[in-house]
Formats: sequence, C-alpha cells, structure tokens
Amino acid sequence: MAPPGSVGVVDPGWEHGVAQDERKKKVKCNYCGKIVSGGIYRLKQHLARVSGEVTYCDKSPEDVCMRMKENLVRSTRKLRQSEDNSGQSCSSFHQSNNDDEAEEEERRCWSRRSKGKLGLSDGSLLRSSGYIDPGWEHGVAQDERKKKVKCNYCNKIVSGGINRFKQHLARIPGEVAPCKNAPEDVYVKIKENMKWHRAGKRQNRPDDEMGALTFRTVSQDPEQEEDGADHDFYPISQDRLMLGNGRFSKDKRKSLDSMNMRSVSEAKPKRARMIPFQSPSSSKQRKLYSSCSNRVVSRKDVTSSISKFFHHVGVPTEAANSLYFQKMIELIGMYGEGFVVPSSHLFSGRLLQDEISTIKSYLREYRSSWLVTGCSIMADTWTNTEGKRMISFLVSCPRGVFFHSSIDATDIIEDALSLFKCLDKLVDDIGEENVVQVITQNTAVCRSAGKLLEEKRKNMYWTPCAMHCTELVLEDISKLEFVSECLEKAQRITRFIYNQTWLLNLMKNEFTQGLDLLRPAVMRHASGFTTLQSLMDHKASLRGLFQSDGWILSQTAAKSEEGREVEKMVSSAAFWKKVQYVLKSVDPVMQVIHMINDGGDRLSLPYAYGYMCCAKMAIKSINGDDARKYGPFWRVIEYRWNPLFHHPLYVAAYFFNPAYKYRPDFMAQSEVVRGVNECIVRLEPDNTRRITALMQIPEYTSAKADFGTDIAIGTRTELDPAAWWQQHGISCLELQRVAVRILSHTCSSVGCEPKWSVYDQVNSQCQSRFGKKSMKDLTYVHYNLRLREKQLKRRLQHDDGPPPTLNYALLDQLLPEWLVASEKDEEETLQGEERAENEDHEDDEEEEENCYNMESGNVDGEGEDNLDLYDEDLSDDD
Repeated sequence: MAPPGSVGVVDPGWEHGVAQDERKKKVKCNYCGKIVSGGIYRLKQHLARVSGEVTYCDKSPEDVCMRMKENLVRSTRKLRQSEDNSGQSCSSFHQSNNDDEAEEEERRCWSRRSKGKLGLSDGSLLRSSGYIDPGWEHGVAQDERKKKVKCNYCNKIVSGGINRFKQHLARIPGEVAPCKNAPEDVYVKIKENMKWHRAGKRQNRPDDEMGALTFRTVSQDPEQEEDGADHDFYPISQDRLMLGNGRFSKDKRKSLDSMNMRSVSEAKPKRARMIPFQSPSSSKQRKLYSSCSNRVVSRKDVTSSISKFFHHVGVPTEAANSLYFQKMIELIGMYGEGFVVPSSHLFSGRLLQDEISTIKSYLREYRSSWLVTGCSIMADTWTNTEGKRMISFLVSCPRGVFFHSSIDATDIIEDALSLFKCLDKLVDDIGEENVVQVITQNTAVCRSAGKLLEEKRKNMYWTPCAMHCTELVLEDISKLEFVSECLEKAQRITRFIYNQTWLLNLMKNEFTQGLDLLRPAVMRHASGFTTLQSLMDHKASLRGLFQSDGWILSQTAAKSEEGREVEKMVSSAAFWKKVQYVLKSVDPVMQVIHMINDGGDRLSLPYAYGYMCCAKMAIKSINGDDARKYGPFWRVIEYRWNPLFHHPLYVAAYFFNPAYKYRPDFMAQSEVVRGVNECIVRLEPDNTRRITALMQIPEYTSAKADFGTDIAIGTRTELDPAAWWQQHGISCLELQRVAVRILSHTCSSVGCEPKWSVYDQVNSQCQSRFGKKSMKDLTYVHYNLRLREKQLKRRLQHDDGPPPTLNYALLDQLLPEWLVASEKDEEETLQGEERAENEDHEDDEEEEENCYNMESGNVDGEGEDNLDLYDEDLSDDD
C-alpha cells in the first residue's frame, strides 16, 4: 500500500510494503514481514531478489518479483540516459508532486554517479580511481565476488558484501548482528562512513566534481589527519564545471551548491579552520596557522602545564627521565604551533596497534638470531600492591630482552605441577629448539618444576636465578649478629632523619649537596647494603649535621631521647669502624650483583662462576685468612650458591670463556670437565656432531690453529666470549656451535622493576573479554618499551646527569626498615616532644615571674638579684 500522505505518481514498490517511519527509510515487506532499511529502492531489490545490498524475499510471488526486476531495469536505463542528457532524469523527478520520492531518487542518482555506479553495475569507475572502501581494513573477503566478509574482531562471516559488513561494524540494527568486539574508534569511524554513504555524499572523493570551493579546510581532528582524510576542498575553474559534453543545468548547479554548503556546515562541528588554499605537498605550512593568540609563552608556563598534567593524571615524577618523554617534548617543539593531540580512541586503538606492530618488527630480528645463539626464558616473580603473586615471562638473547606475557600466579606459585605446566606451555610457544635455559627463582617449588621440565625437555636446562641466590646470600649475611647490630643502628639514623622534615632539608641543603642517604638497588637486601655504603660516604656530613647550630638550637629533636641516641651513634668512632668492616666483607658479593645486573651489554652467564669464586677468595683475604672471621660468610655463600657452583651450564660457560680459560689461575676441577661434557650432550641433539665437538676440545685447550693466532690471543679479554668464538672458532665448527649457545645468555630472571606493575594491577579489575584483550595489549607495549629504554640507556650510559629523584612509594617496599618509623620509635619521639614542651613551659613560667617582679618594683634580695641578672643579659647582648 502507498505510504500515508503520498499523492500523484506513486512508486509501484509501495504496493508491496508499508513505511515504518516518517522519513520512509524503513519499509516492512508484506510477504515475509522483514523490515528493510534504505527506502523503497532497497525494498524493490529485496522483492526482485537482487544480490549485493539486501537479503532476498523468498515468499514474494513470482509475478511480483518479475515486475520489480523490470522496474529496476527501467530505472537503470533512465539513469544511463541522464549521463548523456546532462542530468535530465534527475530533473524529471522534480516534476513529480511527491517531493519525498523525488528526493529519494535524486539522492540515488547522485550517489551512483559519485561512486561511478550505474544501476546494478560493478563500480569500475571508482576502483579505477584508486579508492578502497575503508571497511576492507577490518575484514577479509571469503569468496571471489566478495559477498562474504570475515570480521577481524569477532570472526563472524557476514553475507551481503562490504556494505552489510560495515553495518555489522557500525552496529546498525535491522539487517545484520552487531559486532561487540570492534574497537570504539573503528565503530565511530565506520558509523560516520555509513552516514555519508546513506546520504549519498562523499567528502574525500579522489576525483570528483563535488570539490568546487575556493577554500580548503584544515582538519582539527588528529584521527582524520593521521588517516589522510582531511576533507580538503580545492578551487575549480569554470571549465571544470563541464561534465561530458554538456554543462550543468540550473537545477543541478543549485543541487551542487546546496551539497557544497552542507559539506561546509558539517565540517563546522569538527572545528575546522578555513585558510587560503595551499599546496598539499607542503605539510609544514599547516604549522603556520594557529587558533591560539600570539602571546609570548614563557618557560614557566610550559613547565607549570607539564606539572599539572603529571599531578592530575598521577604520572610518577621519574617519568620525566624517560627517553620517550624527552623525545616527545623535542618533537612537539619542532612541530611548532597548531599541533592537535590525538583522541583517546586513537591512542587505545590504531596507535596502540601501531606500537605493537613496531615491537613485533624488531622481535622478528631477535628471532632470526635464535638459530645460532638460542634464547633464555626468564620468569620474573614479584608481588603487586594487592598482595598477588605475579610472574612476568621475558625472553632474552644477545640482541635484547622482550616481554612475552604475565600471569597471576597466586594459585600456582606453591604448586610445582601447575608451575611446570605453565613453563612447558611457554616453551612450546617459543619453540623448544630455540630455548637453551628456563630461569626461575631458587625456591623448592621452582626446583621441582624445573626438574619436571628437564625430564620432559632433553635439550634444554632449568637454572636458578643468580640474582635471587645472591639476594638470599645478603639476607643471610644481614642476620649475622655483628652485621645485624650494625644495620639496626644505621637504620635508626636514617629513620630519624627522614621522619624529621626540617632535619632532612637541613642535611640536603647544607651538608650533602642535595644528595640522599638512601640508595635503592634492584633487590631489597642489596638496597640495604648500598644505603649503608651511602652513610659511610657521608660520614663527615652526618657528623657536621649533628654538630651544627640548627641541630643544637632545635627545641624538640635534639632534646628527645631518640635524638640524643642518634647523635651519640654518629659521633661514635666504634660505630663507623664496624660499618667499614661490614662493607669491606660484603663488597665482593655486591660486585657479583653489579656484574649480573649492571654489566651493560655484556652477558652475565660467562662471568658468573668466575666472579663467585673470586668473591669467596676476596672475603677470605679481607679477613686475613682467619677462618673464624671469614667462616660465617663462607658458610652462607656455599649454602646459597651451591646450586650455581655445580650447575653444568655455569661451569661450561666458565670453561668456554677465553678470559678465564687461558689464565694461570684457571680452576680445571673435575666438576668443570663433567659440566662441559654434559652440556655438549644435552645441547647438541645430533650424536655425530657431539662426538666431533668432544674431539675438538683439546685443540681449544692447547690454543692451536685459529685459537693460537696473535689476534685471538690479543682479544681474549677484549671481545665478548660468544663473539670471540664466532671469530676464532672457525676451525672447530661443531664445538663453536655449542660454545656460542652456552655463552650467549644471562643468568638472572630479573628484568622488570616493581613500579612496572601498573597495568598488571589494573588487569585484575577487567572482567570482559574485550577489556582483558585491551589491557593485555597495553601491558605488552608498556613492558617492551620499558625494556627497550633500559637497553638504550645502557648503550648511551646516562650516568653523568643529576642524581635521580627518589620515589618514596618504591622505597617503602625496598627499604622499609630504613625509612618507615616503627611504633617504638614514634612513641619515644612523642615522649621526647612532650618532655621538651614541659621544659619549655617551665622556662616560660619562670621568665614571666621574673618580669612580674621587675615590673612591681620588688626590692628584696631575690628581686635585686634577678634584676642584676637581667641587666647582665642586656649588657651581654650589647
């Protein structure tokens, strides 16, 4: 039936459908009951069973189907005639009394002409101009006709072509199910695309008669700027108004002008600014135009604005030291005025995916080296602020370290079988043929899981983390009686100073040149000994602080019991002598930590065994070879380091390192030889190459052939051990292959700092599948950028800059005993303050009584004495 209010010429399609809205954009089929979006033309396609834009009507009679097909063919002929007759078919619709029908047909006419589409043709004109529908960025065609498209986000296969697929992404109801997994920026972008598609207007056509304006708009939307869709309009001369062999009619000129004005009005909400036409090739000229005033911006304004952003968003202040932050500020300054910050949708959408693509591009370079060097899987275990046990899995090789994934291990950290399954799955992801070792903490559960992994995987090792073992050594040393006594006294000093704001400022401003006493390291107990070393370095400054006028004249701190105790300790020569002895004894172990964590680009595994042996001998020498003195240290070291001393991979790396092998003090112990043999058998799966490699060992030990050349001898300590073998082991290729795979690794699983856990803490709050996927991407980019920055800083060796600002939130985790006052300390401080206030109150009362006696003219002996004292005080002041 005809729609309400229609008069005159009625489209035959209305006999078979009912309009569902005032604009007649939705029509209900009388036969199948389906509501078709797109107006009467789409309903006729539905009835005629024309494929491409709408589903068929299986229930319509055959005669209705034939009539609708004939009507569509006639419409196609009229449109073709309109191309030759300067748009006569479009003007003929204006003769109809039905304005809505005329507007609908004119819209279709202009839409098909702008798209190069005539009736049911294939759109060859549009494709020849180089235009690709933006929907294809998010889906893959499943057949040659591209009628079935698979969604990249939910994997649903949508029938009906690219237009139906865009309805799926834009979540337009009626004809297809919406995509719930599509990112928000994709949803918005495709929805905007569908708006002009349905209105028959395109704002960025490659070669189009619609661009007839004398201005171009510079988009203020960074998403449009990044995508290259700036919606530019360029001036057109009068001869460009020709189409084919004829000129535009007056009606068509009016239609063109109205559409151009609508294009400009639609650009206004996006705050596009109008500027005179410039060549699109000169992209730098965009920066010359700014909507801001020409006022001078001072450095104070800029730094204040950055500071507000840091504190508003909650960015840690040490982020200012980030290489990426400094590069960002530099590039913004180079860009100049007119830069528009990308939207949050763009940051969480395409820009995030771009970063993931960039990271994966250099990961491909890493993977290409694994065939020669292999890789190490590092399981870094830590605790987040919610008390959950997290494991971050990283992969290390000579090219660098990259973050693979992280898990909440609260439920599996105490279960060896569950931890084994997790590690085993990770080895499958990386590839067993690429993995040389899996590094975890040296706990009982990790050791059991490691043994299960070695039993299943015969060509790789499980190794305990050398950093964790060394941290346990320091923890046990700190429990020795004379060491713990020294540490407790030092902790009382730092707690007292850092909980007195005025005293901390006095110390930093007048005695330590702005330096802090606290020195955090990568591990908790290591941080304690580095802070003890800092106190020793500032011994003179601390003594000067507690002898200064500022301290002596203080009313509360100097008179408190805790203050007097701290002052006594700082002034005690015996205390500093004990500190010096403890530091001297622990320094060899601290050198091992420095080698493992701060060795620069040098890999730590080839040097770990040698450093540990040297540390033991150094402690013995420091204590004068007196077993009573060095014995407690040795017992701790042997208990905690034994898993490393006897591990085949550690002793084999010691053997194949030319910097150690050719030294006179090389320890050719039996366990070293056994370790080398076991590593060759385990890391070389081919039996023939194993035998050949074992037969080539004497040539290396006696420095024959290429091993004994002058350049090989001169570079034994200069070149990286793996690089030395690649350079001079060419005469023993089988042995060279094993040696390089052993020497190309680290011995620590510590790759991340605790403050990196920002995204993992938020990840636990995400419940939806899309939220978890988005947070997983953020975590992946965050960790890998931090690892990349750490590697760059090592290469640049940024050690000459100002001392970094301490993050006290991080220090509370690393140095709680050195910073946080205990309840006993706080109670003693309060009692001292109360006693000081009482003494001050008594002094004030006595002074008031003396003043009263003087004012009342008291002439007795006491009063005269007080008066004489007062006069003496005045004379002294004079």
